[in-house]
Amino acid sequence: MQGFSKTHVAGFFVTGAVIGAVAALVFAPKTGVQMRKEIRRFSKKAMNQLDDLQCDIRDQINDGYAQVRKMITTA
Repeated sequence: MQGFSKTHVAGFFVTGAVIGAVAALVFAPKTGVQMRKEIRRFSKKAMNQLDDLQCDIRDQINDGYAQVRKMITTA
């Protein structure tokens, strides 16, 4: 930016950041409390899904292990 000092450019940057932060707060669709509740709900749901997936994988591995063992003992 020709004609502007580093101080001016830094001032523009800081001013833009402040304006952006204020705009984000003004136009935020949810309050902080609502957002935290939603994040908490989402994380609990994700943890439950991961637990279910872990159980499914464990069951599949156990079934595969049992099949391999059965094949070995009958051979």
